[in-house]
Amino acid sequence: MAPYSDDAKQLLSENLAENKTNLEENNSKSKKKRLEKPKEEVTFRTHLTSLAHISVLLFVYLVVKLALRAEFDFFTWHPLLMAIGWMLLMTEGLYAINKYNTYWRFKTKGSFRVKIHVIILSAGYILSVIGFIVAYINKENKGKSHFVSWHGLFGLLALISTCPPIINGLVLWYRKELGAEHYHRLVKFVHVVTGTLAFFFGALALILSVYSNWYGKKSYRSDSTFYFGLVTVSYPVIWAVYGPSVKLVRVVKNYFSEDKDD
Repeated sequence: MAPYSDDAKQLLSENLAENKTNLEENNSKSKKKRLEKPKEEVTFRTHLTSLAHISVLLFVYLVVKLALRAEFDFFTWHPLLMAIGWMLLMTEGLYAINKYNTYWRFKTKGSFRVKIHVIILSAGYILSVIGFIVAYINKENKGKSHFVSWHGLFGLLALISTCPPIINGLVLWYRKELGAEHYHRLVKFVHVVTGTLAFFFGALALILSVYSNWYGKKSYRSDSTFYFGLVTVSYPVIWAVYGPSVKLVRVVKNYFSEDKDD
């Protein structure tokens, strides 16, 4: 067999080098593709979340309309501030980082969504505290007992139980400065648990608000207004709690599954 010529050897060497380069590029692209985050997709749950946004606005509009009906007394600031503070801002603050809020996620980065989450929740909590103070002062002025209804009790529990997620939320925000990077997953888990629980108490207080004397009086005891308010307040707050609750159940299940495998 005749030995390879110099040209043939050079051509063979170039082909081998080219094949090696192509192989490395393909491996690199394949690895990058595996590491890439899957694209957000519009699903049925996305549309349910969009419907929840509309429902929030409808309930807030209803409360504002009732508040401006007839006499506007001092107590009316309570349902007005709670509707804007908790129903609108607190609920939308949760939806800002909701997994199924896909339209929002298409156009924003995760860090921006977290900032919006913090800003909106902070404003909502401040308004809710002011609304709570209005109700407390009104009871004092009229010499009535405090927290005798489930609505009032769940409202109080909501404001108190919001303190833990605020604290560990600050730890998450300043985790680098506090040297808490190692405990990031644990702090985040506690934040989600306590935040979901606090919002759940507030959600119960909001749902029970349509059974209050103020709502009944302002709506002239209308059945249609009652059911409209009940549906528009119940659906968005329950849907807001659903996402974090499913995530928590999955995390706990995975934790015990890993322990079982070990």
